Amino acid sequence: MIFIEAGSRSLRSFDAQLIFAEQLAARGFPVCIDAEYLPEDAGRGRVYEAARFLVDPAEHEAEAIFVLGAEDIDDLLLASLREKQIGPDVPVIATGRFQTQQSYIGAKARLAYALGREATVIDLTDFQPRSVLPSAVSPLVAEIQPTPRPAREMPTVTVVLGSMELDNPETLSCFSRMSNRGGYNLRLVVSGAQNEAINASPFHDLPTNLYTDLSSLTLAKSTDILVMFGHGIAGVRIAAFAVELIAAGGVAIDCTDDEALVSSGAPVLLGPKTPFSLDGYLTGKILGNTSQIAEQARKSQWLHSVDISRLESAAGLTPKTREPVRSTHRTLFFPTNGVGLGHAQRSAVIANALPDDMSSIFAAFPSCVPLVRREGIDCIPLVSRIDMTDNPDGNDILTYRRLGAALQENDSLVFDGGHVFDSVYRVILERNLSAVWVRRGLWPDGRPRQKMLRREGVFDRVIVPSEAFEELNDAYSYGDHVHYVGPIFRKVVQSKDERDGLRARLAERFGREFKQLVVSMLGGGVASDRSAQLQAISGMLEDRTDCLHLVVTWPGSKVQPATFGWTNTRVVQTFEATSLCLAADLVISAAGYNSVLEILYHKIPAILIPQSAPYLDNQERRARALADRDLCAIITENDLMKLEQTVSACLDHDEVELYRSALNAIELPEAGASRAAEIIAEVRYEK
Repeated sequence: MIFIEAGSRSLRSFDAQLIFAEQLAARGFPVCIDAEYLPEDAGRGRVYEAARFLVDPAEHEAEAIFVLGAEDIDDLLLASLREKQIGPDVPVIATGRFQTQQSYIGAKARLAYALGREATVIDLTDFQPRSVLPSAVSPLVAEIQPTPRPAREMPTVTVVLGSMELDNPETLSCFSRMSNRGGYNLRLVVSGAQNEAINASPFHDLPTNLYTDLSSLTLAKSTDILVMFGHGIAGVRIAAFAVELIAAGGVAIDCTDDEALVSSGAPVLLGPKTPFSLDGYLTGKILGNTSQIAEQARKSQWLHSVDISRLESAAGLTPKTREPVRSTHRTLFFPTNGVGLGHAQRSAVIANALPDDMSSIFAAFPSCVPLVRREGIDCIPLVSRIDMTDNPDGNDILTYRRLGAALQENDSLVFDGGHVFDSVYRVILERNLSAVWVRRGLWPDGRPRQKMLRREGVFDRVIVPSEAFEELNDAYSYGDHVHYVGPIFRKVVQSKDERDGLRARLAERFGREFKQLVVSMLGGGVASDRSAQLQAISGMLEDRTDCLHLVVTWPGSKVQPATFGWTNTRVVQTFEATSLCLAADLVISAAGYNSVLEILYHKIPAILIPQSAPYLDNQERRARALADRDLCAIITENDLMKLEQTVSACLDHDEVELYRSALNAIELPEAGASRAAEIIAEVRYEK
C-alpha cells in the first residue's frame, strides 16, 4: 500500500489527499489514507470519496509513503510516521511548495528526524513554475492522454460559478435558457450558498453539483467543456478538475475576472466575463470545433509541467496497469426503495426477458435475495438499512462500495426506484456506465417531483412501466430518452386441476376443510401499518366455519403477533402469492403497482384497500380507476365500516362474479417487459 499523508491536518489538505489518492489508484497503484485524517466536518461528498481509501494503518504494510504539503509539517505527521515504523527499504516522498531554500531544508530535516533517514523531497515550485493554484497542497498533476477524447454528439458543459453573485435575477434565467436549449448538456458547479439561492428561486430545476458532490477526476471524465467564472480559482478541487480536463483533451474556457487559468500558461480559451454572452460564444465558436481546439492545446509545453508520470519518475514509482477482473460485459440490476421486493420482482421479470448473450446480476437488500436467486439470477446482498443517527449515509456508502466493486468501466446499471441515491449517481459517472432508470409513476400529489428528477440526466434511458389505464399514466419528464412501455408484472399460469390441487394441499396442511378461501395481501407493516385492518378482516371471518383466511406476506415481512390468534386465519409467507390468489374465492389486497396488475391480468376478483402513507405511490387513485370500471370493490381508510358489508356481498351474494365478468371483458395493454429488455440491450450496444 502507498500511504498518502499530509503535512498538516485540515479540510484543505484532506482534499489534496483524496485527489492524489484517486489519481494514483487510477494509475493502478494500491493507495490508502490513514482513517485518522478524516475531518469531523468532512461533509457527505468527501466521505463517499474517502470510503475506498480510509484504512487502519496497523492492518496494512507500507510499500511507500507520500507526504503532501511538506512546506507545513506539524507534530501529528511526525508522530504518524514514527508509529508506522517504516523500514529502510520503504521510499518516503514528500512534495511541497517552498518559498525559500531554508524552508525546504527545514522540511527535510524534520522528516529525517522522524524517519531516522533522509526522505525524497520534491519542490513543486521548481516542478511547476506556473501552477494553476500556487497555494495548493495537491501536486495538481494528471495523466496526459495519448489522443484527444472523441467528441460527443451532446457534449456536457460544466460551468463553475466560483465567487459569482446571484443577486441579479437575470443570471439564473440565462442559465435556465441554456439548460433548456439543444446542442449541449449544462451542469453548474456551485457553493452551498449558491445552491440555496437556486433552490429558492423559480429556477430550482437547474442541474447543479456542489463542489464536493463528485471528485475532480469524475467531473473531468463527465465534462467536455469547462467554463470558469468568478475571481480566481475556487479551491483545489476545481483546480484539479481543470488540470484533469485539459490533460484528457477537454476544452477549458477562462471567464474569471482575473483570468486565473490563462495567467498560469494553461492551454485554455479566454471567454466572456458574463454568462449572458456565454451561449452565443459556445454555439458560435466552440461547439463543433472541440476536436481542433483540443488538438491545438496538446501542443502546449504547459502539459509537461502537470504530467503525473514525471512525478512518479521523480518518486521512483513504476506505473502499474490494472487488468480488468473479467472480460465480459455485466448488466447489474439494483432494485430499491423500502424493502424493495416489488422493485426486485419487476426487475427480475425484465432480466429474464433480456437477450441470451447478456449476463445479468442483481445487487439487492437481503429481503430480496431469495426472490432473485429463485429466478436463477446471481445476487450480491447489500446491507440492510438501520437507524444510523451518527451517520445517516452509512448504509448508502456501503452500497456505493459494493456497487463500485461489482461494476467495471462501460458495464450497465439498471436502477429501479424512486430516489436516485448518491451511490447510484456516483458509480454511474465514475465507471462511465450505460445506465437505465426504471421509474414507475403515479407519485402522490405534492411530492417534490423536481427534486426526484434532478439526477435523471445521468441515465441514458428512462423506462416508465405504464399503468393499466391511460388516465393513470402521468408524465414527469420528456425527451427522446424517456420510453413508456406496457405494464410489467409477473405472469402465472394455473390450470383448474392445479387450482384444485393447491386448495387440497392447503386443507391438508392446515388440518381443516373449507369451501371458501380468502387471501389478504395488505403488506407486512414495513411501508404502512395494516395490523388494524388485518385484525378486522380476521374477526369478521372468524365465525365462518367453512372459510379459510390466509394472510399472505413476503418472506421476512412483519406480522403482528395477534394475527396468529385467530382460528380461521393462517399466516403464509411466500413468493408465490399470485398462485394463492388464483386459487382463492376472494382477494383483499393493497393497491400497489404489482398487486393491481396481477389482479387485472389474472382476472382475480378483489377488494382493494389502498395504503395511504404519504411517501408511497397514489394507491387510492389506482384503486378508484378499477372500481370506476366495476373491476373491484374499494375500501378507503375513511370508510372501513363498509368492509364487513363488502366482504359479505362478495362471499354470500356472488358479487365476485360481477367483478370476474368485468375482468374477463376488459381490454388491457400489452405487457412491457420484453420492450423494456430491448431498450436495455440497445443502450448497452450503443455505448
